[in-house]
Amino acid sequence: MKKIRKILSVIIAFILITCFVNFIPTFKLKTSNMELLKGKWINVYYEKEKDAAIDTFNYADEETEAIAKKLGFTEKQNINVYIYDFQSTMQKKKYGFIALLLGLDWYIGDNIKTNVILTSPANPGAVHDYDNNKYAVLHEIVHAYISVINPDIHLWLTEGMALYLSNGEDFYKEYLNYMSIPSYNDTCTRNPIKFEKSNGYTFANIYIEYLDVTYGWDSVLKLIETEDYEECFGKSQKEIYKGWVIYLENYYQ
Repeated sequence: MKKIRKILSVIIAFILITCFVNFIPTFKLKTSNMELLKGKWINVYYEKEKDAAIDTFNYADEETEAIAKKLGFTEKQNINVYIYDFQSTMQKKKYGFIALLLGLDWYIGDNIKTNVILTSPANPGAVHDYDNNKYAVLHEIVHAYISVINPDIHLWLTEGMALYLSNGEDFYKEYLNYMSIPSYNDTCTRNPIKFEKSNGYTFANIYIEYLDVTYGWDSVLKLIETEDYEECFGKSQKEIYKGWVIYLENYYQ
């Protein structure tokens, strides 16, 4: 038994040390020699790709004002954007060294509560281009501002809001001929990969649109804050889902 305990202790220690080492890059978002751009609504830190950073900053700071006010903010929050020259650096800031083994070539940006991490448009990676990365910053900024309202908000709601207020594409009823509507359980997932695989990036913004059109923006904001469907709409989350499906099936486009 002592030998087994010793072996288990060694294994557990190895796992703990490995996890610690893996997440070292996530301990500090700011890299050495980063410069700061202070805006009216956001702050941007950047590495050597200054021109791309300034371009992204100017776009984001100007566009964020309308979004922040739409979300009920009247003044700047502590929202910081970190722009990294290389995609690998950005990914390590979220998932640690293991990100380099995951093959996430599509993954260019994210938020960690009120902090946004972004790959520089100057080096957008193999899947995206300059504009993809530049405009993606606004999507992540929406997430950051929403995290001020509700730090633990459900994935479906925060993604829907970010898409609805920034870069969500138009929806056409013809999509239903070859795309499946996410199931109720899909809309409840907290797994980003499952969200993507269930067409969340196509449908989540139309969910917010449905709530806005049917119940009004004030009720949407109340839901973002409380996630209490009964209080906000007088219906359960599942009843709201069923109403949304009918809305999709009768969509005008």
